[in-house]
Amino acid sequence: MNGFLRSAAFLLMASLAGCGSAELFGAHAVPESPGVGEAPWPRLVDTPAAPAKGSYGAGVPDPAVGVAMTVELGLVARDAAERAEALNRPVLSEAERRRLTRHR
Repeated sequence: MNGFLRSAAFLLMASLAGCGSAELFGAHAVPESPGVGEAPWPRLVDTPAAPAKGSYGAGVPDPAVGVAMTVELGLVARDAAERAEALNRPVLSEAERRRLTRHR
């Protein structure tokens, strides 16, 4: 069985020996589609200019809005942590639990 695996691996390697050569890509000329040359591709010069420092809009959000949202989310997280802590506490006191389990 071991010899079979070696010969199978050798045949696989021999069949793939020429697949990695760079000549493979240069041997085939791929024609360009008719509409590709005239396609309105964006160019680097088409990039809009950056807005003036201190001006904000749809593309440039105001940092104060982000700070306010961070503060608001922090308050919500604090309230959620307090509620989770309250829900984590036992419903019955230890004395009540002992009293209820004693009558079984």
